[in-house]
Amino acid sequence: MQKREIYLENYWLLFLDFIDVFAKLTYNNIPLPVLANFYQYLDANLKEEMTKPDFKKHLNSKSISDAQIQPQFERWLNPLKQPCARKPVQGKVLLNFDYLRFSQNNYRYFDPKETVIFTRWQQNKYLGMPVHCINNYKVEVKKVVNDLIERAKVIFTSVNTHAVFNNQYFYNTFISLIPEMVERIAAVNRYLEENPTSCLLVGTTEDLISRILTIVAACKGIPSICMQHGLLGGDEAYLPAFSTMVAVYGHYEKDWYLNRGLSENRITITGHPRFDDIFTQSHMSKAEFQKKFEIDPKKIIIFIPSQPFNDSLWIQLVSLLAKNPSFEIIIKPHPWEISKNKYSIYEKLRSQYKSVKLFLSRKINIYDILPNVDIVVVNISTVGLEAMLFNKTVFFANNSFEYHQKMGMFAQPDPFKLTKLIIEFFKDKDMQNNAEVKRKEFLAYAYPEVLSKERLQNLIHNLTKGYGRV
Repeated sequence: MQKREIYLENYWLLFLDFIDVFAKLTYNNIPLPVLANFYQYLDANLKEEMTKPDFKKHLNSKSISDAQIQPQFERWLNPLKQPCARKPVQGKVLLNFDYLRFSQNNYRYFDPKETVIFTRWQQNKYLGMPVHCINNYKVEVKKVVNDLIERAKVIFTSVNTHAVFNNQYFYNTFISLIPEMVERIAAVNRYLEENPTSCLLVGTTEDLISRILTIVAACKGIPSICMQHGLLGGDEAYLPAFSTMVAVYGHYEKDWYLNRGLSENRITITGHPRFDDIFTQSHMSKAEFQKKFEIDPKKIIIFIPSQPFNDSLWIQLVSLLAKNPSFEIIIKPHPWEISKNKYSIYEKLRSQYKSVKLFLSRKINIYDILPNVDIVVVNISTVGLEAMLFNKTVFFANNSFEYHQKMGMFAQPDPFKLTKLIIEFFKDKDMQNNAEVKRKEFLAYAYPEVLSKERLQNLIHNLTKGYGRV
């Protein structure tokens, strides 16, 4: 087994042990450890230890197959669920704003009279829709929180010889999050008690509020849909599944969830509304793009939407590509890199090479960039998929996942080989034809629904009108 595979098996087994040990810590019957975004509880040293086969000596169970992952968590989730009534559900559709990643155009898919937007910020309206802020539904829970913290400390004392539960970072993280867990459960419960809701949409269940929304909704028999918020690069961010339905991009993700034990009737291929804008909205013309950003029309334009924690890759790749006088390179740092001011390496590359341009403004719509470049180079990013939907050739600087491996020779993690491949591509018609065949094959598997709107609306209708309930 590879280190990553060993780590993941140990991760799921440890997570389940954690729930078993701390399951009596409940609020509104919800076991608090189920709410854990568990990888955040593990420090770097512990994660490294979990890559070793002998870590299993710390675990109650010694093995778990991929197909057992979701069913093992369902032991805790199923008892919380109330059946969804088979009669039409009264109430509004709730859109949890955080991580939903809808464009402004996407919100127009929803009737303002039948929809509310759930937020952490105060505002009466958003795009004509009513906004409900979670902070307006706070409940006094200080006494409950203090009691749960004391009980948690007693449990930690009882397992003080355990290699993980005795870890100070682990201890501090869980204890520090108990107040927020309880406060959010109380607020969401109060909100759903006071506001009839027929269905709710979240952009992920990785964050605490979204996870609590889907769990508390399930406790009340309210169906939920979790949209896919990015490529399935890490299992920990997408499992377990908490929502009634997971709405995925394509067959790759459906197969991925099936292989990890999620029942087929909880998975539906919808695509994502955000990508609808590729086909339904106008985009900047090439002439306007070249003029606005001072792009040399005689050059081959290579677009690199970067991602965090890949400095070495981008430095090597851009330095190699910049040596070719035919290329002009556009780097657009990931929003996280911009917000955290983690883009100094790109500024250095821009200063070193005249052919490198750096797009830092968040006001630059990536859909104005993609139709006006020649190729796109990504690591693990939905921009690669979006570029293909724009009929662009994409090179993946990664072949670690089956997702990328389906692109064959166009997935190459070695910067030197990748640079050579890109140079050859613009000289070789057969390779260009092969790239187009690969692109079409890839999209048929990874994104078969060109427009998401109708599929998503049908899914909501089926869940709220009593048909196709899980």
